[in-house]
Amino acid sequence: MCAVDGEPLILVSPKMSVGGWRGLFGLGTIKLPVDEEQREWIEQSFHWLLREFSVECFLKHQIVLPEPSFFPDRYRGTEEDVIKLVGCVCAWMDLNPDLVTVEFFSDRDETADKHRLGGSEYSGAAGLYFTKTSQETRKKIAINLCKFKNPTGLVATIAHELGHVILLGGGKLSPDHKSHEYVTDLITVFFGLGIFTANSAFQFSQWQDHSHQGWSVSRMGYLPEEAFAYSLAAYAWMRGESNPKWSRHLAINVGNDAEISYMFGVHLMCWLDETVAR
Repeated sequence: MCAVDGEPLILVSPKMSVGGWRGLFGLGTIKLPVDEEQREWIEQSFHWLLREFSVECFLKHQIVLPEPSFFPDRYRGTEEDVIKLVGCVCAWMDLNPDLVTVEFFSDRDETADKHRLGGSEYSGAAGLYFTKTSQETRKKIAINLCKFKNPTGLVATIAHELGHVILLGGGKLSPDHKSHEYVTDLITVFFGLGIFTANSAFQFSQWQDHSHQGWSVSRMGYLPEEAFAYSLAAYAWMRGESNPKWSRHLAINVGNDAEISYMFGVHLMCWLDETVAR
């Protein structure tokens, strides 16, 4: 049953109107949050990840939640805490933390301007990946000190940089590949870190002190929030989760788009292998 309007989850076409609250408020025909080109790229890229890492690898990884069961250690925002967090994310993404060197930098460092992997044009580089060739045994990443105060964005940054370790460091993609940054975002969903990267794609915050108030927005990564929403819907569809409990952790805008995307599950049926759980 749909979590929003209680209607049965059915396969619909983009031209079909859906009842429930959307019809009640006169919204009429619903549309996917992504266009045809984005949808096709996400599906093909997910299919490529399934071929590269196997369906078994995809299904064995549970989705990581922002809950104490996944983050039992107290986070105080120190470099030591961040290194421990990198170790946790390494385990979730099947990486050996002993082979990953972690460094730190600030926006004032020249290294942030020379290496733009994993950053964002809106807020500077959130993280960096330094390793030049897949032959190097140890891989090196760096985390921007400004992310220490934002645990959600910090986990998203670590997951993205470790995605570089897997894809670039593992020789599966070349840094010259035009879509390698987008695939690096998508692999975080594949390995169960999608809640963090999706919620960090666009963040709105308000502030107020004794004399002023205002608001700010920040963006991270390369995939827009709508693409993350469709990717998470594909993730749920492939795992046979029609109403996943983890969706409550998604930001409202991402969660709504993901729900709409799931209703268009007919698009995914054309490329899902029968061995994938439904």
